[in-house]
Parts: sequence; C-alpha cells; structure tokens
Amino acid sequence: MQLSKLEYRVLEELKKNNLLVFKIKDLCLLLSLSKTKAYNLIKALKKKEAIKKTVKSYFTLREANEFLIGQTLNFPSYLSFWSALNYYGFSDQNPQKIFFATTKYTKSNTFFQYITLAKNKFFGYKAIGEITIAEKEKAFLDSLLFPKYAGGIKEIKKALQSGLSELDKQKLFQYAFKIKNKVILRRLGFLLEELGYTKDLGKLHQKIGSIGYELLDPTLNRKNNFNKKWLLDVNI
Repeated sequence: MQLSKLEYRVLEELKKNNLLVFKIKDLCLLLSLSKTKAYNLIKALKKKEAIKKTVKSYFTLREANEFLIGQTLNFPSYLSFWSALNYYGFSDQNPQKIFFATTKYTKSNTFFQYITLAKNKFFGYKAIGEITIAEKEKAFLDSLLFPKYAGGIKEIKKALQSGLSELDKQKLFQYAFKIKNKVILRRLGFLLEELGYTKDLGKLHQKIGSIGYELLDPTLNRKNNFNKKWLLDVNI
C-alpha cells in the first residue's frame, strides 16, 4: 500500500532521530501531534506493514534488527550468552529467546531475556555495525557464570570445543580474573583441561580457592562426583 505524505514524513522523522523503537508518546513529542492523531497514524502504518508491534506498547520500523530492538528496549545492554555463541557460529542451536547482559533489572518477555550483571562484570563487549555484542571470550565467561542462559554446561563445552582456536587465550584468562568469581575459574579450567588445552592452567588453578565444591552445571542435580583438582561436582 502507498503511504500518505504524513505517513512518509513520520517514518523519515523516526529514522532521522534514530527512533527505531518507539511509543505513541514519542510520535506526539516528535511531530507535535495529539495522542488520537498519533494513535491513528500508528494504526495506519501498522496496517500497511511499515511498522510492527513488539513488546508491551513499543513499535519498531519494519526493517529494524531484532538484536537492535532488544538492546534499545533496555539500555545499557549487550548481546551475550547463548545468543552470542550462536551469532559467532560456536553453537548451532538457535535459542527461542535472545539473551542480553545488562546492569539493571528488566522483566523478560516473550522475545528477550535480560540477565543482570554487577557493574564490575559488565565489560568485554564491542560494536558490530549497530549491534553491541560480547567479545567471543566474554560470551563464554558470561555463559560459565550463568550456564542456564547458554543451554547448560554440555552445550557450552561443545561451543568451546568449536571456538577454542579462535579465542584469544590471554584475553580469556585476563577477563576471567577480572570478573573475580571463583566458580568461573573452576568451570573454565575444568573444561579447558577436558578439551586438551593445558597451557597456563596453573594460573587459573592458583585462584580457585580451597574451600567447598561447586556444581559444574547448576542447572542439574548434584551427583557427588567430585573433581578434587578443580573443586567441582562434575554433575553432567
């Protein structure tokens, strides 16, 4: 269907102001429209498939990328966990939801899952085009911190095996220490050793602590299958 002059102007103004995700009130402010007029414009543009409705009361331009929509709905955030592993080609599984790391709690919805990280763990991301995504090394570390958002340890291990040659090991270890979480060091050391990578594992092992056992996969029940070196219950 052909757009009217006003409808075309609305789309151009949204693009010009980088409002790829917007609400009715944004149109009111942007074009000095009444709420009724803005509502009718939204209805017409939606019918003509120039825009589409996303979560809650948000709308997006038809060409908007889902990753971009997700990070816009909750700023700051970056694509990570299973979604980043899939994006990089390390996992062939395409999760139903898109996973983002963020610093503020946001209720998840049908399309997007937001995982809150402490501010000291919110690093190691980069821009690829308009998308903000975890670096390859950080995507694995985020996943080891919360395995349930990456399909569990078995899926993470498969992805790590697939992507190991592409990872900057120095950066991987540096980021792992920066997170300051012993369970990540334990899980990372165990998986690398399982995959035959042993270089510099002593540096990881020195930082894992000496008290208590952690679950290798917190999404599964305990097995009491203890690995004394990495202080893990290998429950997979």
